[in-house]
Amino acid sequence: MSKIMVVEDDASLREIYSIRITAEGYEVVSAGDGEEALAVAVREKPDLILSDVMMPKISGFDMLDILRSTPETAGIKVVMMTALSSDDQRRRGEQLGADRYLVKSQVGIEDVVNVIHEVLGDRVAEQPQANNEQPAQAPASNPTPAQ
Repeated sequence: MSKIMVVEDDASLREIYSIRITAEGYEVVSAGDGEEALAVAVREKPDLILSDVMMPKISGFDMLDILRSTPETAGIKVVMMTALSSDDQRRRGEQLGADRYLVKSQVGIEDVVNVIHEVLGDRVAEQPQANNEQPAQAPASNPTPAQ
């Protein structure tokens, strides 16, 4: 089971995300600010961190920078979420090594859950098929010569 850390200074949002992510079968740990998140990341070694950007003490960007430059946490996947939708902010998150950058006003909780699955690579994308559609078959190994 993958472990997800939710980093959000709004306790209600942190709880909502934690409950929904737990319902997906993940183990969840949380932190209320970037400083606490750094300590929890080293101790818990989550597979993915879902983090707000604007937080007290240490911002999400500064937290990400420290995570990426610390050998014990450099490989943790990080999804940043923010109200900041400017291209400069997005570029900064990407330059610091965020695996994804989501704007809160543009995504719902199900979108966030889908991004977590996608970044972790733990869900096969479902390909709907019509009932009468058959899977493609490989060509025969000994085709009949044309006459």
